[in-house]
Amino acid sequence: MQNWQTKDQLKNLVKELVNVQSMTFSPGEVYMADFLKVKLQNLSYFNENPEYVRLHGLEDGRKLLTAFVKNGDHKDTVILLSHFDVVHIDDYGDLKPFAFETDLLTDKIADLKDLREDVRADIESGEWLFGRGTMDMKAGIALHFSLLEKAAAGHFPGNLLMISVPDEEANSAGMLCGVSVLNELKEEYGIQYKACLNGEPSFTSHPGDNHHHVYTGSIGKLLAGFLCYGKETHVGEPFAGLSGSLMSSEVTKVLEWNTDFIDKMDDEIMPPPSNLLQKDLKDHYSVQIPHASVTLFNVMLMKKPLQQLTDELLSTCVTAAEDLHQFMKNRLKKYEDISGISVSAPEISVLTFQQLCDYAIEKYGISEITRIENEVLAKKLGDERETALHFVNEIAGLCRNLAPMIVLFYAPPFYPAVHSSNSSLVQKTMASVMERFPTVSGRKVKKKTYFNGLSDLSYIGFQYSEDDLASYTGNSPLLEKIYPLPIEAMKKLDVPVLNIGPFGKDAHQWTERLDLASMTEAKNMAELAVTSILQSKD
Repeated sequence: MQNWQTKDQLKNLVKELVNVQSMTFSPGEVYMADFLKVKLQNLSYFNENPEYVRLHGLEDGRKLLTAFVKNGDHKDTVILLSHFDVVHIDDYGDLKPFAFETDLLTDKIADLKDLREDVRADIESGEWLFGRGTMDMKAGIALHFSLLEKAAAGHFPGNLLMISVPDEEANSAGMLCGVSVLNELKEEYGIQYKACLNGEPSFTSHPGDNHHHVYTGSIGKLLAGFLCYGKETHVGEPFAGLSGSLMSSEVTKVLEWNTDFIDKMDDEIMPPPSNLLQKDLKDHYSVQIPHASVTLFNVMLMKKPLQQLTDELLSTCVTAAEDLHQFMKNRLKKYEDISGISVSAPEISVLTFQQLCDYAIEKYGISEITRIENEVLAKKLGDERETALHFVNEIAGLCRNLAPMIVLFYAPPFYPAVHSSNSSLVQKTMASVMERFPTVSGRKVKKKTYFNGLSDLSYIGFQYSEDDLASYTGNSPLLEKIYPLPIEAMKKLDVPVLNIGPFGKDAHQWTERLDLASMTEAKNMAELAVTSILQSKD
C-alpha cells in the first residue's frame, strides 16, 4: 500500500505537516522532529529497521531527524535535505488563528474584499494550498517522504538518507549540528555520499517571474554590522559630541540598495544589501545624546571572495564617514553664520573589528579583553547578534579615544555561497531532468546556479580558502563562543549539491501558498534526479 505517492496523498500529507505549528524556537519546533519520526514509522521498512530512523539532539534541546533506507549492498547514497521549522505568523494579523489550518485559511482569504488579483485567481483555481509552511518548506518534506517510500520499495539503485533539521529560518543551528551527524552516519553505515538533494521550493527571481526553477547551488549571506561610536554630550551642548544615530543613518544611506554590491554570474544577479536592524544603544531615556548606535545589513554573495567583500564594505564606511563630515561642515557653517561661533567638524575613523581588537590588546593587554569577553558572555544579553554587538561596544568603549569611529564587524549567521555547476555528475543529472521536464504545471523549467532564498545547502562542502575565511572569522566577535562553525566537518562533507522542489508563491508572507499540481511533478523530477545520480559512474 502506498502512502505518499498520489496528488491527494501528498496534499493530505502537506496539510498534516503544516498543522504542526513548528515555528522557530517554539515548542512545536521541538515536537515536529518526533512527529516526523512517528509518521515515517508508518512505513513497514522502518518497523523492520527501527535503528535507521533516529532523532539527534542539539545542545539547546531541539532535535533533528535522520532516516536511512538501504538497498542491498549498495554504498552510493543520496542525501535528502530539508528543514521543518517555519517563520512566525504575526504577519497574518486577524487571520493568525487559521495560519496552520489550510482549508479554513483559504476560505477566510477568499472572503476578503481587497485581495490582490493574483491571489484571488489562485484561490479560484482550486489548485493552491494556503498556509504557513505550505511552500517553505513542508511541501519539500512531503516530497522526501515520497522518495523514502519509493526507496523502501527498492525503486532506486542505491541508498537514500533523509535529514530534516530545525532552525533554518534563524541561525541554522540544526544543520550546523547536522553536518557532523552526516559524517558520523557515513562511517557507521559504511556508505558513500554521491550528492545532496534539497527540496526547497522554486523561488521567483523577480516580481512576475513565472519560471519553475531548479538549482545547482545556494546563495551566500553575511550579516554585516557597523558600530557607530560617537561622543556623548548633553543636548544643550550638541556640538561637543556626535550622535551615533546620525552616524549609523549615514551608513544605512550609502549601503541600502547599493548596486555596487550586486554579485553576478551569467544571467543571475543577487539582491543588493538590505538593512535588518538599526538602533541606538541607550537603554533608558535621558538628555544625553545616543552616542553609540548599530546598523546590521543582510549582504548576499555568489562567487565574490570574502576578503574582497570586507574591503568593499570598509570602503563604503569611508564614503559614509566622508559624506557625514561634509554634512557636519555645512551645518556648522550655517551655525557660524547665525551665531558667529566657529566649530570644527570631527574626523571619523573607520576600522574593522580586528583592527579595533589589535589596538585594544596592544594598549590594555589580552587579559583585559578576556575579562570583558567573560563578562559579556556571563550577562547573556539577548541572542547571538546582541551578544556580538555588546562585545564590540564594550571594546569600543575601552578605546573611546579613537572616537568618533565606525567599526565593521560580522554577526551570525553566515551562509557560505556554494554551487556545483561545474560537477559533471550534476550537469548530467540536470540535463536529464531538463530534457524530461521542459515544463512543470505549465511553467517553463529553468536551471539556475544559486537558490536565492538561502538554504542549509550552504553547509555542504566549503568553497573558501583559509586566508579568505580569515577575513570573516577575524572580524566576527566571540565567534567560537556564540556561533561555532564546523568548518572541518563542512569540508569533509564535500559532495555536489542541487535543489529540486515544488512551486510556490509569497514565502514568509500571509499569502504563502503552494501549487498542488507542481508537487507531483516535482516528485517525479526528484525521482529522476536521484536515479540519475545513483546510476552515474562519476
